[in-house]
Amino acid sequence: MKDMKDMKDMKILCDSACDLTKELEVELNAERAVPFYLDIGNETLVDDEHLSIADLMQKMKACTTKMGTACPSPAQWMEVFLKAGGGFAVTVSSKLSAMYQTAKLGLEMARNEAPGLIGHVIDSKSASCGEVLVAMKIREFIERGFDFEAVIKRVEAFVEEMRTFVLLEDISNVVKNGRMGKIKGTIVNVLGVKPVLSNKDGELDLFGNFRGSTNVAVKLLDCVARCNRETDMKDLVISHCNNPSLAEELCEKAKARFGFRKVLILETKGLTSLYASDRGIVMSF
Repeated sequence: MKDMKDMKDMKILCDSACDLTKELEVELNAERAVPFYLDIGNETLVDDEHLSIADLMQKMKACTTKMGTACPSPAQWMEVFLKAGGGFAVTVSSKLSAMYQTAKLGLEMARNEAPGLIGHVIDSKSASCGEVLVAMKIREFIERGFDFEAVIKRVEAFVEEMRTFVLLEDISNVVKNGRMGKIKGTIVNVLGVKPVLSNKDGELDLFGNFRGSTNVAVKLLDCVARCNRETDMKDLVISHCNNPSLAEELCEKAKARFGFRKVLILETKGLTSLYASDRGIVMSF
């Protein structure tokens, strides 16, 4: 078992669905270590630090066919684990992607190459800022002195309680990807209905919707209140895709209305931008 010095040195290895900033990577000893591949029409983009979100949004807007994502090979995870000497991996929900299983296979391969290597793969049952929040909890429990097994137990318990909400301001990509019929999608756009999704057992389900562009922050925070999740001394992480004004408003209103210990605002990376679309909001607590 790793001693405390080794525990504090352990890396947190995330897939690129995680919206970590460079500052958070340093603070948490974490990194977006393994990228997804984004299929936009006939073009495949790597979701890494070189990806331009502005260019991605332009390509998405111009694309008239389905868009999707693909996982890397387990060998990429193996290389990451070996380079880091083990660590905690955090992946997008196993119900939304094969990345969790890919990471677990990569860890097994790494252990074959380096017997005794210490590592664990955590299914965030979320994505985006939800993965960031899981990484924050891992580092918090390590800093509080818990051993390897205790960190796993506490983080996995946290994952079961964590709530994630997604506000879709633009549903055009949902329609393109066949997740909503074109007629229904047109009606939603015409009526100005904004769908709100929430995680349930690792999947995203429709939680509710509202019309119009007024009091959006209040209505979205009403969803937080409705889920009956304790907020006192908890952390709230908000990711936005080209919607800083709404993110800031959510931050200020959440601080005033709930007892959050900390509220962070992040910008969505490639995979989250693909699915949340322009002006989309994701928040986890």
